[in-house]
Amino acid sequence: MKQESFQEASAPARVDLAGGTLDLWPLHVLHPGSVTVNLAVNLRAACRVRPGREGFRVGASGASFETWAETPAELLRDPRAALVGALLESLAIAEPLEIELTSRVPFGSGLGGSSALVVALMGALARRAGRDLSRVRKVDLVRDVETRVLGKPAGVQDYYPALEGGLHTIAFEAGRTRAKRREIDPDMWERHLTLFDTGAVHSSGMNNWEIFRARLEGDGEVAERLEEVRAAAAKMAEAAGALDFQAMGAALRQEWEARRRLAPVVSSPLIERAISAALAAGAWGGKACGAGGGGCVVFLSPAEKTASVREALRGLGEGAVLSVAAESRGLLVNQPARQPR
Repeated sequence: MKQESFQEASAPARVDLAGGTLDLWPLHVLHPGSVTVNLAVNLRAACRVRPGREGFRVGASGASFETWAETPAELLRDPRAALVGALLESLAIAEPLEIELTSRVPFGSGLGGSSALVVALMGALARRAGRDLSRVRKVDLVRDVETRVLGKPAGVQDYYPALEGGLHTIAFEAGRTRAKRREIDPDMWERHLTLFDTGAVHSSGMNNWEIFRARLEGDGEVAERLEEVRAAAAKMAEAAGALDFQAMGAALRQEWEARRRLAPVVSSPLIERAISAALAAGAWGGKACGAGGGGCVVFLSPAEKTASVREALRGLGEGAVLSVAAESRGLLVNQPARQPR
């Protein structure tokens, strides 16, 4: 079959509802019963891959960024192209390529944008090079690629929604990880979910690393807070399974109360103001996405209160309410992605 002149791929970001950080090994081993719940949203990271003349050219649309290198190893030395270099090496791709990156995921938003991008890259590069990944555990592959680039352990929760879309409950057991995907009704989620971007860039690697290190060094208070996060995430998983939005909202609030005490870098004055304003307007609960410290904050509210919650957030005079929808589609290769409504 004739190969297309270029490959395009995209993958969605996610909103983590509960249990983040515990997807880092071995934290979930130290907290048996750990679970993570997240939802894919239609903010997508994308790439286009086509044959090159020599070496590798990597550019980012809208970011005034372009670099060229003879080898993937050279790309690894450039922080802007390191993900591409690490993935090229992992897939043993040597043919000259031109790679263009685009993303609708706000930088540093805590929505797993880099993970969505590496999943999209994996899909496009594998198709371009004719690599058969049917026998490869794709989650492990992209986790290891990101870990190499970050220089710190990467969790796994971000990759499931990027690969498959939908609502995911990821349960961690000794010796295995079980991910259950549920179909979603975007209109139902639209009536209850609000996403607020603080506009401040967070640092997931640093925030999670401080918590990770403190737990492994035996910090009793951090261990207690992580156990509270685990308990709240278990409630979120049960509520998500029943599609009980009120119970999900209560679990969201409970998770945040535990998470914000994990480390000083998890919250910020604007995050606190946003959550206070949303709760006063009738939200059931809210929490910072990802490792916190900036980025986005997710809220769940009764359908009749959601408009008031969004108005209260707009009234803060900082940040912005994002227009997003729950996304049922995951990784798309050589297929157009729907634009957000």
